[in-house]
Amino acid sequence: MTFQISGTDITPYIAYGGLKWQRSDVDGPNAGRSLDGDLIRDRKATKIRWDVTCIPLTAAQMSTILTLIEPEWVMVTYTDPVTNTNTTAQMYSNNFGMNYQMITRQGVEYYAGLTFPLIEQ
Repeated sequence: MTFQISGTDITPYIAYGGLKWQRSDVDGPNAGRSLDGDLIRDRKATKIRWDVTCIPLTAAQMSTILTLIEPEWVMVTYTDPVTNTNTTAQMYSNNFGMNYQMITRQGVEYYAGLTFPLIEQ
């Protein structure tokens, strides 16, 4: 499985089961149901969304991830589950947060609960 943001492999930071893939249809103005109940499709495009959940991260690792998803647009390279080939798409991320989890006896700070979307342009 390949999963990179702007050329940086983030798979070591992803929790087990922490990648959720979704395809969304973008319908045009003619989509909907007719008066006799038939469905009219007017698909203009399909867009991919990934929801990424990370393992507990150190402050440095958290900074790496947040810096990668900070720009308005990022390039994401991933293994497409439909074609089983690597695909690169321009995506954005929004509306994410995390929790301060703990500090170890060795003084290492950990953050947990970082989940963020990557949505195709």
